[in-house]
Amino acid sequence: MKKYFFLAAAALVTLAACTKTQPVDAPQREISFEVANGLQTKADAGVKYTGGAFGTYAWFNNTDDFMVNEQVDQAGSVWKTVDHTFYWPKTGSISFISYSPFAGTSDTPGTVPAVTKNSITYTGYTANTVDLMYADKATCSNNVNEVTDDFGGATDSGYTGVPTIFRHALAKLSFDIKANFLTYDDATNGSHTEWVVTVNSIKIGGFKTTGDCALTLNADGKSWDKPETTVGTDKFNVWTNLSGSTGDQELLPSGAMTLTTAPQTLNAASGFVIPQILEAGAQVLTLNMHIKTTLSNGKSIEEDVVKTVDIKDISSLKAWQMNENIHYSINIKPTASALNPGDAHDNDPEDVVITFDPAVADWTNVNAGATIKL
Repeated sequence: MKKYFFLAAAALVTLAACTKTQPVDAPQREISFEVANGLQTKADAGVKYTGGAFGTYAWFNNTDDFMVNEQVDQAGSVWKTVDHTFYWPKTGSISFISYSPFAGTSDTPGTVPAVTKNSITYTGYTANTVDLMYADKATCSNNVNEVTDDFGGATDSGYTGVPTIFRHALAKLSFDIKANFLTYDDATNGSHTEWVVTVNSIKIGGFKTTGDCALTLNADGKSWDKPETTVGTDKFNVWTNLSGSTGDQELLPSGAMTLTTAPQTLNAASGFVIPQILEAGAQVLTLNMHIKTTLSNGKSIEEDVVKTVDIKDISSLKAWQMNENIHYSINIKPTASALNPGDAHDNDPEDVVITFDPAVADWTNVNAGATIKL
């Protein structure tokens, strides 16, 4: 059974900044937010955020508290603070850090996560179905709410509110499965063989569920330094102080699954997996299946197969890192695989055709111990 691994990793995007200057005679505006999962420009709106209410902190001139864990939610087409109304000041700048989903009570610091003007920290967090996200720090200068109308010919970046660009703090796993082949015709003798592969269970287990994540604003004030773990000479952005371990999670969507040669989607691992290093024997995939083979002579055989796979061994991947949606494809060959892994017969059974090696045992000489006398 051969597995293939495909990885989609999101690149880190740096500070989103408001740069447009509002004339002194323009009306004062209420502060609103514009949210996206990807870099947003006027020409490319990116992937819109759909995570519901989020929390935000803000500082005037990056010094004085302005917002403390304010809840932001959508009101019609506008994202705005729920419990208090805020307006752009005439001078100075406001710096914003947001996180999702909202936790705690407005005006109450120290919720999950803990936020300062230079850090975002999750401590002892247990992974579940919540998609934790943190936003790039956005600094808006000189009473600028990046409006779409163009006052005095000033440059318009395309934002209609505070640019709030979220990154995923966790990682997640997804899977699909297929049979490499289900029929085969041997051109040498015209025989036809069929296989039916029924998967009764696919379980994943053993990954850590609880950990810490400390994000620190870089000295340039634009990019986040993620938690980093070094294994040998390799560095990975994974959570620290990991503990706990999942029980087995069933990946089959509903009951037994009969495989086809087209990939079928399995359930993602339950919840979002805390980013972690892959360790030998720790994160495993266990597959239980039944294979029926109908032979060209009209006979059939049936076998139950249980395979346990160490996830660390099936690809060169050494870690599930932050902000990664990691996809594994499971390809089932319904016959035995060649003892020589270099044989290229994933899509046919030619490497394991039953052959014979005939030989004749030499005669054994036996002395009868008697002499016949006539």
